[in-house]
Amino acid sequence: MKACQYEHELRKNAKIDLNWRSEWESMGEYEIFPKDLVSMFWSSRVPGSGAPECLIAGAIQSVENMGRDVSRAEKLFEEGLKHFEEGKLEDLRTTTALIFDELARAPILKDHPYHSFERPLSWKDVSSRICRESFEVGTSSLYDFVLGGWLGQISAASMGTKFEGFLGRELEFVAREDLPNYVEEEGGYNDDIVYEVVALEALSRLKKPSSKGISLFWLKHIPFGWSAEYLALENLKRGIFPPNSGRFRNPFQEWIGAQMRCMLYGLICPGKPYEAARLAHTDSVISHSGNGVYGGMHSAILTSLAFVFKDPRKLVLKSLDYLPERSEFADVLRRTIDWCRSCDSFRQVRERVEEEFKNYNWIHVYPNACCVVTALWFGEADFERTMEIVLKMGFDVDCNAGEVGTVLGVMFGSNSMPHRWVEPLKGNVKTYMKGFERVSIERLTELTLKLSEKLSF
Repeated sequence: MKACQYEHELRKNAKIDLNWRSEWESMGEYEIFPKDLVSMFWSSRVPGSGAPECLIAGAIQSVENMGRDVSRAEKLFEEGLKHFEEGKLEDLRTTTALIFDELARAPILKDHPYHSFERPLSWKDVSSRICRESFEVGTSSLYDFVLGGWLGQISAASMGTKFEGFLGRELEFVAREDLPNYVEEEGGYNDDIVYEVVALEALSRLKKPSSKGISLFWLKHIPFGWSAEYLALENLKRGIFPPNSGRFRNPFQEWIGAQMRCMLYGLICPGKPYEAARLAHTDSVISHSGNGVYGGMHSAILTSLAFVFKDPRKLVLKSLDYLPERSEFADVLRRTIDWCRSCDSFRQVRERVEEEFKNYNWIHVYPNACCVVTALWFGEADFERTMEIVLKMGFDVDCNAGEVGTVLGVMFGSNSMPHRWVEPLKGNVKTYMKGFERVSIERLTELTLKLSEKLSF
């Protein structure tokens, strides 16, 4: 039935009810921009660690990082802080909207160094700039390596959740031998794993992987997101699909959200980093763009190469071949490697990272990619030593630990994972998704291997 016919039938068959009680009085219960949400944009605490956060400040930071003039938004920010302090949440709603509008229209600063780098967006343009080399991986130990990747990711991310949002020097008090004590039962709750479980569900049901297809499963299963994912979900529910869902009025498009969830594609594509990067690009553009997408690609590339390279330093160096060489993301990684080569310890590298990225948000992809590279470089392929380093590098610790944990878990397999890291999981991982409240890690492994066969790269 056509929409116009359906509406006509509704009207034609309508019967008046003079006893109907008006519902207008209950409209006040509905809010398009709830007070709790607008307050969270201005002041909140990271759920796992309690670290302070101001998402609006981060939005302004991020757009400035992308080489734009944010002076108008900065003036509104001062106004918004006053409204927040005085509890004028109605005024804060309008100021928040005006800031997002100013950020979307912020003029380009032509002399900003950001614009001296390439930023290919489409897969066609990205793929023309990266290596296509693949490697043969035997199947005899594949299950063990993939299971190791999941166990490494879930246990490490669970540990890191307690510490995310702090600079590394604040975390020096944590002893290496105590780290497994912070792995929660069944992994606790972590939003990173939610997106991977949804992607597994989507890819298992879709005939062919597609950004739009995966994004529809986001709408079905993900109740709420934060920063880039929040705005992507807002775009999706209005029918703005990828890649526009990740780009359109999304100041957080170069944060870590894609990097935190794309290890899955390396697990699906063992020894095939180009294909892992392609799938990661497909997923990443739902919520990110540009360097944010390259971060997603890089976590997939590292994971895929971990099936082949057992030396973390060689792994890191090889991963550069699968990134757009003239992108700023690749430049950040090369500089980090140079710092690692010239410094005697990860703490010296940490000082450089903190200084270099002091004007970047703690969730931005750049400082966190530095943390991942540094931990792998100095970790000597030792799981607990690497976890200590990635923790004490600070920033988005759970995302970085989850990525590094996946890589090391793949490198050496589930049988080499330290028991005290794995035992608290009890073979499961918890999520806040309806229908996926508890997922078997063995089941995740089996689904991953089935997808690898189904997609047969």
